[in-house]
Amino acid sequence: MFVVPQSALERAHDVIRLADWVELNLVMDEEAGMSIAQVTGCLAEMPPDDARDSEFRYSYESEDDPSGELRPGFWEMAEERAESSFTELTERAAWLGDSYPMEIDAETVQLSEDPPGSDVYRFLMLLRARQLYPDAIEDDANVSGRLFESLVKHALGAYANTVDRVRFGVAGGYRGSGLPDPLPDAVEALRRMMHEEPGSVPSGAEGDYKADAIAWKPFGDRRPGQLVVIGQATISEGDWTREKVARRWTDRQPPDSRLINFLARPVTVVAFPETLSLTPSEVLNGLVYSSIPIDRLRLASLLRDSDLPTDLRDEMNSCASDLGSRLPQQ
Repeated sequence: MFVVPQSALERAHDVIRLADWVELNLVMDEEAGMSIAQVTGCLAEMPPDDARDSEFRYSYESEDDPSGELRPGFWEMAEERAESSFTELTERAAWLGDSYPMEIDAETVQLSEDPPGSDVYRFLMLLRARQLYPDAIEDDANVSGRLFESLVKHALGAYANTVDRVRFGVAGGYRGSGLPDPLPDAVEALRRMMHEEPGSVPSGAEGDYKADAIAWKPFGDRRPGQLVVIGQATISEGDWTREKVARRWTDRQPPDSRLINFLARPVTVVAFPETLSLTPSEVLNGLVYSSIPIDRLRLASLLRDSDLPTDLRDEMNSCASDLGSRLPQQ
């Protein structure tokens, strides 16, 4: 079993981290199944260093009056945290249905026998593990970032229901989908594939302008004007609210000063391996955000293992195994 991640300062984040830890143990075959009682036991074994034995189960509100009201001890608090994490897992299972690679009841959770997206979910969970154990994994993101861009490319294609999609990003040191590395050449090649009008690439510009994956759904008439989805892929925790596709793709004025002079404004997306449940509903409802957030669960809802090329799945599994081998064990 892997070490329980360090508790988060915010209770809501702590619950999500525990739920992710449970999933991580299952997808990496550390445990055949896990229960609330088992998780409670793991948490209760880690009371603060200055805790007294009498506080393990419970303690009194007033140390001078042992007949007073009891307050929760570390065991009770551990049980509450465990139960809350299972509530989160239950909500994930209820929404994802067959796309969720786990089966859960009120007290236990285990892997499904043959989930359709087990490779996808395992890889996404190991990307999440980079955030839970940054000091242990020490991943430079060269491989994991490139593979995530490739996965997001297929997710955007599934979301837009189109086979026209590319990895435009340069993670891993080179641009994907056979596009040329120089930005002006890559933009021109992409524009021609889309049959959109040319724009303007700044002199000396490099990289991808935060466009890691792009999918488009043409009508087949070879005229401009179609659904275009441009996605930024980030594997750094919390970056999704800050990482956005550059305005030069979508909003720069006049339109012919954009990288491509799209007839219809593209839809923008930000994809990330943590879950939206880390952001409280009241914050999401008050967030003025121009992109569609696609978290780990939404990615899992879009993709099955069979949707990905075999070589990409093999690379994802190899990367997941490598990252998993660095996780700290209890």
